[in-house]
Amino acid sequence: MLSNRRPKPKPGAALLTTGRKPKVAACTRAPATLITVSRLSAAPVSAQNVTEVQSVDWQLAVNTVPHHTDAFDAVEEHKKVVFRRGQPFILQVTTDQKLNLDEEQLKLRFDIGKKPRVTTGTRAILPLKDSKKALLPMEWGARLMKQNGLGMMIEVMAPADCPVGEWKFFVITELKDSKRRKVYAGSPSVSILFNPWCKDDLVYMSAAEEREEFVMNDVGKIWVGTSKEIRVRAWNYGQFEELILETALRLVEVAVLDTVSWGNPVMVARALSAMLNSNDDWGVLEGRWQSPYDDGVAPTQWQGSVEILRQWYETDDPVKYGQCWVFSGVFTTVLRALGIPARSVTNFASAHDANSNITIDVFFDEDLEPLPDMNIDSIWNFHVWNECWMARPDLPAGYGGWQAVDATPQETSEGVFRAGPASVEAIRRGEVGQPYDAVFIFAEVNADLVHWIDRGDNAEVEKLHAYKDTIGRNISTKKPGPLLTGPYEDKLDLTAAYKPLDRSVEERAVLLNAMRQAHSSSLCAYAESETQDVEFSLEDKESVEIGSDFAHIVKVSNTSDEARSIEMTCHVYTTFYTGVIADKVKTEKHLVKLPPKSGTNGSAVKTAPSTRREKLPVIRSGDFSVADKVTVIKVAAEEYLDLLTDQDSFQVFICARVKETNQVFCKDDAFRVRAPDIVITADGPFKAGQPTNINFKLVNPLPKTLMNGRFIFEGPGISKPVSIPCG
Repeated sequence: MLSNRRPKPKPGAALLTTGRKPKVAACTRAPATLITVSRLSAAPVSAQNVTEVQSVDWQLAVNTVPHHTDAFDAVEEHKKVVFRRGQPFILQVTTDQKLNLDEEQLKLRFDIGKKPRVTTGTRAILPLKDSKKALLPMEWGARLMKQNGLGMMIEVMAPADCPVGEWKFFVITELKDSKRRKVYAGSPSVSILFNPWCKDDLVYMSAAEEREEFVMNDVGKIWVGTSKEIRVRAWNYGQFEELILETALRLVEVAVLDTVSWGNPVMVARALSAMLNSNDDWGVLEGRWQSPYDDGVAPTQWQGSVEILRQWYETDDPVKYGQCWVFSGVFTTVLRALGIPARSVTNFASAHDANSNITIDVFFDEDLEPLPDMNIDSIWNFHVWNECWMARPDLPAGYGGWQAVDATPQETSEGVFRAGPASVEAIRRGEVGQPYDAVFIFAEVNADLVHWIDRGDNAEVEKLHAYKDTIGRNISTKKPGPLLTGPYEDKLDLTAAYKPLDRSVEERAVLLNAMRQAHSSSLCAYAESETQDVEFSLEDKESVEIGSDFAHIVKVSNTSDEARSIEMTCHVYTTFYTGVIADKVKTEKHLVKLPPKSGTNGSAVKTAPSTRREKLPVIRSGDFSVADKVTVIKVAAEEYLDLLTDQDSFQVFICARVKETNQVFCKDDAFRVRAPDIVITADGPFKAGQPTNINFKLVNPLPKTLMNGRFIFEGPGISKPVSIPCG
């Protein structure tokens, strides 16, 4: 695969320039490089020697704390220069003789990208001004704060919209009455980041508590599971760890993005959503949604972003393997490292609308059997994407703030696997014409699930039913504040930020607005339909521990004055968490007889199943008591244990037809069997510099011995994940 990756600079290479075309020259040591430039001039040449710069001190102890960059390993351990734009910083320049400001001038030059130019904002040349006037946050500037002998204390401002990345730095000294000058090129590059503390930066975030959580917090949670069985993964973002900032900056550099756009958080986030997957470029993560994972790491084994990003940085090869929560966790790390406020967001019952018509279409034949070749849409048990915080001057007023952006490769956007950033507020309003990819993300949270009957090539499809509250449940992220132990204590529900209340008048209006803007082919499904006189409901599945039996129950009520006969079919599948079927577990069929104005009020004892429709077991309402309920299928543990996928996910699909009226009820239920919790305890309090025993406990709920297990843990300050074999 061809790569957009920029070649790594050779060790010892330094950029030397005379102000014209840059060139690369090899040098054997890091100290200062001085270039003396002389040009012919009609003016007499001064006899005075040009002052030479001896060193530059970036005053890291003074600058990095107010710039909130002191926690980076690159700064703390390797003394790299990392500042934020839109905020002044101080540096000290030492020369071989006192600079005479009446006869000489000093200039600072900053270059970024392959072809830096002043006209494109990728080169800045700053004459030193002896001024008491404060520097402005939207302009490059340099002013002399103090001159003491050979030293000068200089304040510098990088504007709040300048490109983010590594800027090469030079100090130019020259005589005013001639063209004689010297260029100091021995200083390290300066990494300039986005600045959510600066009001003039597009990523400005006003609340200190939110900045602490969404920029500075290096650990967090990612929610997984199903909407009825919510579980959580602790995640080590580790944006301040060794090589993580360097990796984030390299990702910006090698992305398909011109240098001028490196300062635009909208375009940076969009480019990174492509670079985090490997589908179109040599990006960070290769996705795989089912085993085997033998040539890499199973997605469920990752505990954080650090090892993934380091491996990509050191090898230049995509890391194997990721799924949505891994893509999102790594994306959060990269965005926070660059200074863009970010968080991982989980959407339960998340739609994958493959044809952008804002409905999840499921087709059946006349016998109500699914048609796999036509069913290209799917509903994931959960899907994790990201939100990043920024103003959106490219959109109408009111659409700034949180933007949805997704690195998991699902569908292409402008020919590339990426999604967003899309304004969350625009999604809530159904304004899906706003860039970028609002149609796809709107469908993920607010599409309707529509069931259709396909009667063949020579007949139109017939709508069975549209389910208005199936998609987009319990949209979750971590709230600002301390990391708590349970799955709910620190969970922030974002559902209302993405859509109005399901089935409300406002929500229906928003959906139709989005469908009209997207020219949806499913608008025909929203015509008025006739009254349906049999009421169905599928009981919610309670928590099921892995290794336990489970059953599904349907309540049926006949509100008409006539008897009704109902054919019921129930399928149970194991699935991948993306909603794709792995294996069928079993199928059962029943015939339910209901007298007029009657109902089950519950469930009857299940009769023996049959696969022949003409000999279905009959369940009559007279068999029901108030406490009984219709159990349409029961699954024993031994029937599913060998068919489980790595997410332990199931889909139960129930379809019922009223023979007298052709009324159809179809309902599916996605759920997981629950794995046992790992109990973690420590022997005594933690003390700096002293070892502490940490105990891990797992109770095996299965009737067989577990073999070749491992406990894997990592966290801030732990250089690599620790793996402990057990079993």
